[in-house]
Amino acid sequence: MKTVEISEIVSLLENYDKTKQPLILTRNGQPIAALFPVEDIDMETLSLSLNPKFISLIEESRKSQEEEGRIFLEDIQIRLQS
Repeated sequence: MKTVEISEIVSLLENYDKTKQPLILTRNGQPIAALFPVEDIDMETLSLSLNPKFISLIEESRKSQEEEGRIFLEDIQIRLQS
């Protein structure tokens, strides 16, 4: 991963498509943003992967799965019919 001062970003963006590594942008040595290649990814997946609410939902679901086990579709259908 490369770290770049924000004042240098214009020259780096001109050739960014030639690199495959993430780029951390800094201001006065402090990170302020990250730039990373997004080839072979759709906008919906990218948007969801950066959404804190979605990430929280996935984490809660995984925790519940670990604690309570998996719930199969058939079980959900039976619960909904009851």
